[in-house]
Amino acid sequence: MNMRSRLALLVAATFIGLSANAQVTVIGNSIGKECYEAALLDLSPTTSDERSCTHAINSGALDERNLTATYVNRGILRMRMSNYQGALADYRIAKERRPNLGAIYVNEGAALIGLGDAQGALVALNRALELDTRDAHAAHYNLGLAHEKLGNPTEAYFSYRKALELRPGWELPERELTRFTVRGEDS
Repeated sequence: MNMRSRLALLVAATFIGLSANAQVTVIGNSIGKECYEAALLDLSPTTSDERSCTHAINSGALDERNLTATYVNRGILRMRMSNYQGALADYRIAKERRPNLGAIYVNEGAALIGLGDAQGALVALNRALELDTRDAHAAHYNLGLAHEKLGNPTEAYFSYRKALELRPGWELPERELTRFTVRGEDS
């Protein structure tokens, strides 16, 4: 019997909301640099930040890689402004341009969680992991959020643990894991 089936997990009574999603910025340079920096550093973006991304996208000055990165980064800014539909529209365009870029799917999963579509988030996040995204820690963290929304605490627990294993000391999964009590099968 494997470890997952031997453990019974109980979610502690103290419930912390599932709204904090892990997002991943994509490096862009040239005219898209301002958009990249806003996505990387600004946790409370404004419409001005979003406009800088739109300006870069519409400029015609970005190569394919940087244009895709700018769509992803604008999607991140939109997500942080709770414009999940706008973020998903940007991620759709980015996927059309570079369908094998795992960071797109990590961010798509986060936006779907924001919209309450945990099942859709699982699909996107698992695709990110299939693509060997460099951001597997964020994918696993968001998988934990999605599993919790779907009422799968055991899967959520193991997803958070994997996120923490991949990025030791990361406070988001550490905080989520404090809500779980692990009991052996004989408890």
